[in-house]
Amino acid sequence: MAFTGSVPVFMGLLLLLNVPLSLYRWFPTDEYMLLLVPTVESLVIIWILHLKTRKGRRNTTSAAGVFLGVLLGILSGLAAAEAFFRFFYARSFSLRGDIPMVRGGLLLLLGEIGPLIYVIAPLTIAALLVVLGLAGWTVVHLMTATLRRFRPQTAALVVITLIVLIPLTAAGRDASITAVTFLATQQAGSTKMDTIATALQPAPPQILFEDDQAHYRLPGLQDRDIYVFLVEAYGYASTYRPELTEHLDPPREHLEAVLQDKGYRVVTTYLESPVAGGYSWLADATLLTGQWINSQERFFQLYDADLPTLSGTLHDAGYYTFTLRPGTVHEPWPEGWDLYRFEESVIGYGGGFSYRGPRFSYVSVPDQFALWRGHQRLQELTAPGGDAYERPVLAYYQLVSSHTPFTRIPPFIPDWNTLGNGDIYHLRADDILLFNNSWTGGTQLIEGYVASISYVFTVLTDYVQHVMDDSSDPIIVILGDHEPQRPIRSPQSVKSVPVHIAARDAVFLSRLIARGFTDGIHPDQPPPHERMSTFFPMLMDIAREPR
Repeated sequence: MAFTGSVPVFMGLLLLLNVPLSLYRWFPTDEYMLLLVPTVESLVIIWILHLKTRKGRRNTTSAAGVFLGVLLGILSGLAAAEAFFRFFYARSFSLRGDIPMVRGGLLLLLGEIGPLIYVIAPLTIAALLVVLGLAGWTVVHLMTATLRRFRPQTAALVVITLIVLIPLTAAGRDASITAVTFLATQQAGSTKMDTIATALQPAPPQILFEDDQAHYRLPGLQDRDIYVFLVEAYGYASTYRPELTEHLDPPREHLEAVLQDKGYRVVTTYLESPVAGGYSWLADATLLTGQWINSQERFFQLYDADLPTLSGTLHDAGYYTFTLRPGTVHEPWPEGWDLYRFEESVIGYGGGFSYRGPRFSYVSVPDQFALWRGHQRLQELTAPGGDAYERPVLAYYQLVSSHTPFTRIPPFIPDWNTLGNGDIYHLRADDILLFNNSWTGGTQLIEGYVASISYVFTVLTDYVQHVMDDSSDPIIVILGDHEPQRPIRSPQSVKSVPVHIAARDAVFLSRLIARGFTDGIHPDQPPPHERMSTFFPMLMDIAREPR
């Protein structure tokens, strides 16, 4: 065929290859012109196909053809995974760390299916590889037939080859990163990953927590109860995007007013989360261990690291450590004690909440019901004869009603005593807020997100005002785990979360102010912010300071 006819055919086929193989470059950034910049893989594959057709080979089912098709499918799958993780989670995809998460995703979709999950998970991965391989082979088959028909001239190939220089002129862009580089990075990441440091080395409790004058094991805290509320998807965007703040500032300020009426003062800052859009357990692990756990690989390393934790250190100081997790655990959870040193963990798996109400978005158990169950259990534990009697308490609550996909937001029940086993939510079905959203997007993401965070703050405010036992002048910590998904957060948004701490202890609060906190419920610290991993050592530094 003539040169003028072969060039557009060749370029069209190159674009067909390049769109999936360069997905990770243009999709997360919304810079769609990057899909026109050929990847090395696109050029290599089309060169091989061209040479194959010029040699007159017509058997597209040959071993070489099948191998090329499977390779194309796998590389496209890697590019799609990388694009997905960069877009939703603001980080790179990790073969070693994220593929095992298929099991968690299936548990989320299928519920508690027991040991069957260990059969279904590998079958799902195998099926995905087969689909990718078949899709890749189909594309190779069609492209080979097209190239054989049009027989591009050598001149056309020279023109296309020159395009490889484009990445070199795309100054400041990540246009030259290829899947080959990505795979090399994955291997380097598994072998050269920073070893989790053991920088936090608390001294033995008998030395560390002595205070002969006040007889407090943690004099800086005066052994006060500590309530930590980790709020799902409560991130930086909720404090700076006008379409969010106009709706979320009123419930925040109402909480602050209630706390002030009860004699508390609120101070606030930001902390940078290790994740965005999801993977909440990595933020949870970062907060509790004081280590920067920004990948599943780092999380796995925790099991053998034997590191101190926030809950474990407080436990060693005499605290009863209690955690409530209504939706983030989908199987037995020995990590509650083995990793974090929580004496009791109430989890959603296995019906730990005895909830009989309807399902809300991500999980069945709404935050208000979970907090009520936690309150009832703490009353039992702190009563005479209970395991927490006359001991300070760390109550660590993971709240999940603000979890994506923001589709069904539960109503607030003013009378907590009527929550029962959750049947009341069936009776209040007309009060459930519904939004047109899904796991992959929606038309009401902003509205659903605002409604979910507003619900959480309404619940927390009423809990503090009417339910929580504050006779011991507890310290109250409310913070997010990570930023919400895009487009609720902007592509340029930092990965920080607000941290509000309320207390009646002026000395304790002054030490937080000295460490960068500011008065009030509204944070105003400009980025960059301290990492979330600094919270544990900061709190322990304050706890150990004598009065």
